[in-house]
Amino acid sequence: MSLEDTARAPRSAEVAATLAVGALASAIVALPAVRRVAGGSASAGFVWLGLAGSTALVLGPLLVLSRATRRSTAVWRPAFIGVALAAAPAMALGEELKLHTHHRPLGAATFGVLALLLVLFSVVVTVRLFAVIGPPVSSARRSAARVLVTLAALGLGLVVLRAGASEAYGADVLDVARVLIVATLADRALDSPRVVALARRAGVFAWVLLVLVGFFAARGDVRVKIRERAPVLGGPAAWL
Repeated sequence: MSLEDTARAPRSAEVAATLAVGALASAIVALPAVRRVAGGSASAGFVWLGLAGSTALVLGPLLVLSRATRRSTAVWRPAFIGVALAAAPAMALGEELKLHTHHRPLGAATFGVLALLLVLFSVVVTVRLFAVIGPPVSSARRSAARVLVTLAALGLGLVVLRAGASEAYGADVLDVARVLIVATLADRALDSPRVVALARRAGVFAWVLLVLVGFFAARGDVRVKIRERAPVLGGPAAWL
């Protein structure tokens, strides 16, 4: 066996374990939303499977990506901070367009384009700033980095609070928060070799099975209810 094959084997085992843990995390995330989505008129079991499978379709690959980006944090960390820094300005932009644009489809399209440009600009500037600041070897550099991180956290927190206070988006914010918390715990759990050893036995099969079962469970009335009452957990089918 070559050195390349030897290196590839542990990585493939880690990916399999990550997807299996992602499937378990998705099943947990979906539980609190079952009653809200089912509403007494749909099968709770089918709703749970639909939510879990749809969430796993997104959460599993995101966990794999998150684990992979740890090996190159020099660019990814500033990029994530740049996205967070753009959150508050994007929210303000959306509110202005909503107030002053009477043609809703035009306003939505304008917001989409301008928000994307805003996020890209923020990411580029933030990555550049971190490159100028350099490694946190001095107190001044550490303070500058902390200021950027603090501003990003405050902006993101403001968006979450405003959305959480809204009757229309309160439940969605809770779903997002639950996904982030469970995903973070799952990511930390994967740092344990014992968890990886146990999860890789289920491997990719567990994730694929949950996604497929969820796809077939979330049909008809169940899919409609997921799209209306829990779009965050509905996966691409609820977002498009």
